Amino acid sequence: MIRRAAALLLTAAVLAFQPIGSAQADPEPGDTGKLVLVLDSSGSMKEPAGDGTTKIVAARTALSRVVAKLPETAPVGLRVYGATVFKRGQAGACTDTQLTVPIGTSNRPLLQSAIAKYKPYGETPIGYSLQQAAKDLGPTGQRTIVLVSDGEATCAPEPCAVAKEIAKQGIDLKIDVVGFRVAAKARSQLQCVAREGRGDYYDADSTVDLEAGLERLSTRAFRPFRISGTPIQGTAAPEGAPTVAPGHFSDSFDLLDQPKHYLIDRKVAGSTVRAGLSFRRPAGATSLVIQTKITLMTPAGEVCESGRPRVQNGDQGFATGTASSWPNLKRKDDACFTADQLVLVVDPGKDFREIANVPFELRIEEEAPVEETKTLPAKADDPVWVPMPGTAPRDIVPGSSFPDAPLLQAGSYRTTLLPGEVQLYKIKADWGQRIQAQVTVPKITGAAGDLIGIRYVDTAVISPAGAEAYAVSPVNAPGGPGGKRGVLTASRGVTQAITTKEIRYLNRDGATSQDTGTSTPGEYYLVVSMTRKADDTSFTIPMTLTVGVQGVAGTGKPTYAAAPPESPGTASPSSPDTVTPSPGSTPEPSRPSERTEAGGPIEDEDTTSADDVPLGLIAGLGGGALVLILVGFLSVHLLRRKTP
Repeated sequence: MIRRAAALLLTAAVLAFQPIGSAQADPEPGDTGKLVLVLDSSGSMKEPAGDGTTKIVAARTALSRVVAKLPETAPVGLRVYGATVFKRGQAGACTDTQLTVPIGTSNRPLLQSAIAKYKPYGETPIGYSLQQAAKDLGPTGQRTIVLVSDGEATCAPEPCAVAKEIAKQGIDLKIDVVGFRVAAKARSQLQCVAREGRGDYYDADSTVDLEAGLERLSTRAFRPFRISGTPIQGTAAPEGAPTVAPGHFSDSFDLLDQPKHYLIDRKVAGSTVRAGLSFRRPAGATSLVIQTKITLMTPAGEVCESGRPRVQNGDQGFATGTASSWPNLKRKDDACFTADQLVLVVDPGKDFREIANVPFELRIEEEAPVEETKTLPAKADDPVWVPMPGTAPRDIVPGSSFPDAPLLQAGSYRTTLLPGEVQLYKIKADWGQRIQAQVTVPKITGAAGDLIGIRYVDTAVISPAGAEAYAVSPVNAPGGPGGKRGVLTASRGVTQAITTKEIRYLNRDGATSQDTGTSTPGEYYLVVSMTRKADDTSFTIPMTLTVGVQGVAGTGKPTYAAAPPESPGTASPSSPDTVTPSPGSTPEPSRPSERTEAGGPIEDEDTTSADDVPLGLIAGLGGGALVLILVGFLSVHLLRRKTP
């Protein structure tokens, strides 16, 4: 057994969790974030909005609808500038900004009342208003300023310089900007505010555009990437390391170039132990394979398995990977099978400075041994795609991390996708089943099409433990072999598909994660993203997502020799028992007349019109290169179960 004599000394070496450099901090448990809307009330808001109304009427309409959709528990406030002093020459014109509704929850009637009274009047003191908005939000937690302006600042201080100073207050404070029918000079200034404020810029040309931009930015303010789990502190050596059981735990990388250790006590002799590691992609990271490594080993130092987390594409992406005790379980005398305790090691790798203070999540699973495997189905072959009939798409708000991923049933869903964004969805699958998902972006014409150029729509499936689990060679899948990355162009849109192999116990004997990742039932995660370009004029695009679960639930379910260990306080990682499956892959539509082909046009919308594709959200990070595409694809085939 491992000694625990050095616990106090090692614990003292663990540094506090504070964001530094390029590291990205995650919200504390229970921190839902705070949002302050900063609205332009200058005289120019009297001008036409381009859709038969004035800018002020469009702003009132869009804001009222967006506020109505915000959760009551979300802390929101409203600040207005240019609302009380008419001319710049008058005293107080360049400090004319008021917090009309303080940041709080359950204040929606106050917000709606303030929006209704919102009138065009004075000057445009954007810089000073941003300074005050940052004070409104306070010094801690996830904080977002959403600035809405129809023109450039008419008062000092210069807004872009102010945004740069505000950004120094922490990585968890950002400034998103909506430019409402702005001219080129104003757009350049507002884009700079978003860029320096680590936020997004959104161009709005109509009431519809303005509502879409505000809704997306406001929703994202309350759905930041977050980890989950009981906080623990790993140690620099096995001695004194904390003991973990099946469940979720959280820790963070520190500034030291040294691994962190944890102990896992087996509950059932001969069980299979899996450990998953997930964390947010470091800012500026470009490689699909990073240097961090997760290892399961015996107390004597025998390595059961090592794995390197892979980065899911996107500026808001994350890295995830697993290690298992299974590879050595075929030999009953192997220490990975017989040891009553295993050691989990998380090594930040040579690029540890990039991820210093970045929080990570650990998922620990323990699966009891089975009575026999001779009668179980053999390892699954490459899946054959089954065309999925769609249903009238339902609106869905995507998740941005594992905890907030919405659970999908079979059918079609409608949402929008941003360049650089990573969306997560959750799908349950049982023994004998496999997951299919199809993403469709329609043909887009007009001005919006010029912004697209050539992009890539990426998809992935993550196992309950956190490993990539999609099939790399599905047969007849839309989008071509592999079905993982699709080329998006405005002239033809894209239809992209992804599937897993059938979930079978003996898939764990496979050489790659497409097999081992589908060796237990449970909650799987679908990941969808679109690449972003340097100097991008970003935009949202309409997207239809159709999902299904093929196969009969419970087929090939093994008989366990002992009751599976429980995972207290969480529904995932899954028990190896039969899970509640999603409905079959061919659900009855809500109304027969609304039945559509999966991947067909989005219902009830003219998706080919540029007016239906709001422009916006400027960013400065580039998309993935072709070399990285090839590396990512080949690594799925070539990376073996045991990484040296």
